[in-house]
Amino acid sequence: MELGSWIKQEREKRDLTQAYISDGIGLSQGTISLWENNKAIPSIVDLYKIAACFGMKSLQEIPFDQLEIQKGGGLIMESLSLYELPTCDSVKTFEGKTYELKGFIGIEKTSGKVEHVSELYYRTRTVVVNNCVVAKRKNINDELQKVKAKRLKAK
Repeated sequence: MELGSWIKQEREKRDLTQAYISDGIGLSQGTISLWENNKAIPSIVDLYKIAACFGMKSLQEIPFDQLEIQKGGGLIMESLSLYELPTCDSVKTFEGKTYELKGFIGIEKTSGKVEHVSELYYRTRTVVVNNCVVAKRKNINDELQKVKAKRLKAK
């Protein structure tokens, strides 16, 4: 059985909704759906939170020896961590502001306001490196996911 199918089975066994799990772990219902449909894999931190939502006391209660974690043809999403952000060129936030990144500092393009990347990370919608989008998130509570680099169109 694949990990996502197990998550769905356990959730349904406990009569829990995706919305309940979503609220419990602080991610979107769409992310839960991706996991349950084996289109993405939760991080170890998210697995711990899922286990807690299921009333499990530790990750040892998850039967990893009986689960397929990676399916060759499946879409596997990788998160862009806060620690990777300083290596990027710019970010666009959910407020629509664009910040040019200089190491751990972000400079807002129109106002010149300076913010630390740790303050920008959780508001970031899109990440750009070498004029290519390399990571994005659809909703503010989703994880920042790496994407296949897509060149930005010139204005």
